Amino acid sequence: MAQFNTDIDEHSIVRRVIAGERDEFRQLIDKYKQRIFAMVLRQVGSRQCAEDLTQDIFVNAYQHLKHFRFESTFGTWLIRITLNEMSSYFSSKRYRQDRQTESFDPAIHTSMSAPDKSHDELMRAFRQALSALSPKLRDVISLCALEGMSYEDAAKTLALPVGTIRSRLNAARLKLKSMMPTDLLREFGHES
Repeated sequence: MAQFNTDIDEHSIVRRVIAGERDEFRQLIDKYKQRIFAMVLRQVGSRQCAEDLTQDIFVNAYQHLKHFRFESTFGTWLIRITLNEMSSYFSSKRYRQDRQTESFDPAIHTSMSAPDKSHDELMRAFRQALSALSPKLRDVISLCALEGMSYEDAAKTLALPVGTIRSRLNAARLKLKSMMPTDLLREFGHES
């Protein structure tokens, strides 16, 4: 997981923004924009859609900043907003429309070898299966498998016990595997 600028005092910035210094929010955007964009992009597979959703996430965070409780870092709070926004997106009419007109960017998914038609199909199937997971399973797999977060950090972010994170991650993996086309899994060496 990427390291972030820890030189800024997020809680002080949040207090100043709440007090009316709106321009201070730019520091938080600058610190987290790349991370949130990458998190969203891995799930939706479209740069344009990821840019739109990332903007929505920061607008939502700004509008609800007065509800920030200072019990966690701003980053943890922002990830929770991101997960909620992704759940809303995957259950929306917009997602169903985007899926019908999606243009896949294989450069986004670098975990496999040279992009080809089968790779595109596998990634589309994966994103579709991911979107079909329940939010509680999708959140855990997004944080642990896609974002590389430790079980402990995911537990803190989601306010759950580590054992629950492990259990949900296992359930999510099994569910994803069952929803993926076996011929594609076999082609990429993931079917036993």
